Amino acid sequence: MSPAARESVEQVRKVVHEVLAGRTSDIFMGRIDGILEEWSAEKLTAAQACEKVRKVVALFIGEDLAKEIGSRCVPIVMRESSPKK
Repeated sequence: MSPAARESVEQVRKVVHEVLAGRTSDIFMGRIDGILEEWSAEKLTAAQACEKVRKVVALFIGEDLAKEIGSRCVPIVMRESSPKK
């Protein structure tokens, strides 16, 4: 994985942890981190990983927080999804 992609994974992780701070258990956050690790291991694309995180948060925590995570992660996903030069 390129350093830029690793940086993007960490940016998304930071966003998710900020949004969910104090609202979830360590076990739930571990599950979220696992999804992001799948992206880091190139098993998922940036868009797939962020959508999976959004869906898990919407299902177990709440739609409002999932929407906030989604909107804050869009710029990161778009940057990762753009063609590399």
